[in-house]
Amino acid sequence: MTNRTQYLLCIALTFSFWLNVSAQEISRESLGRPGPYQVAYYSSYPPVPEFSAATIYFPANKGEDFAGVAISPGFVESQENMSWWGRHLASHGFAVLTLDTNELRDNPSLRADALMAAIEVLRNEGDRMDSTLRGKILKDRMAIMGHSMGGGGTLLAANAHSAELKAAIPFTPWQPDGVFAEISVPTLVIAGEIDRIAPVAEHASPHFASLSDGIPKMYLEIKGGNHFIANTDTGGERLTPNIDVHDLVGGMGVAWLKLFVDGDENYRELVFGDLPASDRERLSRWKFSEQE
Repeated sequence: MTNRTQYLLCIALTFSFWLNVSAQEISRESLGRPGPYQVAYYSSYPPVPEFSAATIYFPANKGEDFAGVAISPGFVESQENMSWWGRHLASHGFAVLTLDTNELRDNPSLRADALMAAIEVLRNEGDRMDSTLRGKILKDRMAIMGHSMGGGGTLLAANAHSAELKAAIPFTPWQPDGVFAEISVPTLVIAGEIDRIAPVAEHASPHFASLSDGIPKMYLEIKGGNHFIANTDTGGERLTPNIDVHDLVGGMGVAWLKLFVDGDENYRELVFGDLPASDRERLSRWKFSEQE
């Protein structure tokens, strides 16, 4: 094969991939399914003291640089319980770090520190000589997420470090007596109506109420949802989601990050527009403020 033939083949494959990605219709349904990118991952990076281990998922065949998301698990959980988020978000174009806390019982404050350290790891991966993601990370486009105490850590970290972030997504968060009026980034709170570990009346709902009215914010409460609605189903009874709503929460999570981290206005209607009746029926409460 000549160099010219190789070059033309490369151009053809690149154009074919661009057409494939461009042809993907942006819809809530498509965002709730795996995205157009192939997912790869690695776990080799310079260690940091704030967390014990992590996996970095990324869109292997995305030509453009991409934003980063750090995710913390909850009390006595590991990154395995967040793995579906890593794969799902990476398939839609994000670099995603899922972490293991130093101790399974680390409190939300320590998880907040871990999340911000994870953001720094992602930024550094964009510069590190041996990094798989060298030259690919958009350092000024970062978001944090977390479950339960990791959700509490997400709120605490965003409250203290909004200047370093673009968005926050706590799901079924646990953090007693939290007031988060200092958060200045768009925040999506995902809750379960019958969460008995972090009851919404004591955690997610007052967390949302404490957010400033001057930021875009949303409260998405799953009807009949327990504490593990947004977790990976690992087969253990305690951690098995009682309702399969990954398409709904995953789709809204992607749309939120696309709009507020990537700054893509094509997703605004998917975030703040009317929900289809089939999705609305799965919610016990849904409220939001689009103000920016």
